[in-house]
Amino acid sequence: MRVRRDISSIPHRSASETWQRIIDGQGLIAIGLAGSMSSAGLGPLVAWLVERGYVDIVVSTSANVTEDLLEQRATRFYQVDPEHVDDAELLARRLYRFYDHVVSASDYDAMEDFTGGFFEHLAKHWPRPTIPGVRLMYEFGRWLDDQGLGGAIAATCARHQVPLFVPAAADGPLSEGYRTAKAKGPVADFFKDYEIALAMMDLYMRPGLGTAAIFLGGGVPKDFIQITATSVCSIRGHAASPHLAAIQITTDNTVFGGLGGASVASECISWGKESPAGRNIMVFSDLTIALPLLCQGLLEHYGPGHVRPARAAIAADLGAILDDCGR
Repeated sequence: MRVRRDISSIPHRSASETWQRIIDGQGLIAIGLAGSMSSAGLGPLVAWLVERGYVDIVVSTSANVTEDLLEQRATRFYQVDPEHVDDAELLARRLYRFYDHVVSASDYDAMEDFTGGFFEHLAKHWPRPTIPGVRLMYEFGRWLDDQGLGGAIAATCARHQVPLFVPAAADGPLSEGYRTAKAKGPVADFFKDYEIALAMMDLYMRPGLGTAAIFLGGGVPKDFIQITATSVCSIRGHAASPHLAAIQITTDNTVFGGLGGASVASECISWGKESPAGRNIMVFSDLTIALPLLCQGLLEHYGPGHVRPARAAIAADLGAILDDCGR
């Protein structure tokens, strides 16, 4: 077997060609969104991928599926020089910094408080004491749509029936929204989420139609997607069930020992998370550069009106699992 060990010397074209092969197939595509991409303006690209069926499952940090509301709510961002900015001065002027751009603290805090309205809505309309996290995010997306914020990632996922998992949902603005809500509803069951994710992966992992993973950064979303392979393997009596292809875009490096820099073409193969015969591509690049280039390549290849043919069947399969789990 040949192992693809694509590193920084491989151009983005290899990632683009691999993503095209994944899209042209019938398998399930999971995407992990790490860090705070939305504050850098990448939220609309993620929504675009969902709309075209180029991803079937989204696993995200809390920041990415809440901070995109800033742009949706017409909040202004201002660029700063990160090497020379005075953070103490920003604190005094009530400006929050995201590396090279800042946002009004009042606008950011208002966005957090705005999400409190969702928890009040949920408390009123959800009849049971617990709710799976993935269903929580589905209801959040539907609520955002009703508020006229349909361009948000959560709203786009809900509209297209794409499961949105946020394993660390409390690590972000939703916690502040929950704190300020006048009424608090069901408790989110994130362990139930993992059971739901495993049912989806078990359906598609080989000998099914196969699964592939796109990692935008690393962190919890990457680990959540990868460890489903090891759990499915255990469920099946230790029959290997790796993802058949993986693309990761990161500026992290293997030598620092973190998951974000661990290659999808090496260490994780020993765990059975990725296939030794798979198309496993590492792109060491700034995400704000690489993702727009990859999306532009997909647009030029497929054209403006393209929707992945396999999308409807996969959405039906995943929807049935969610319904069985009490969506």
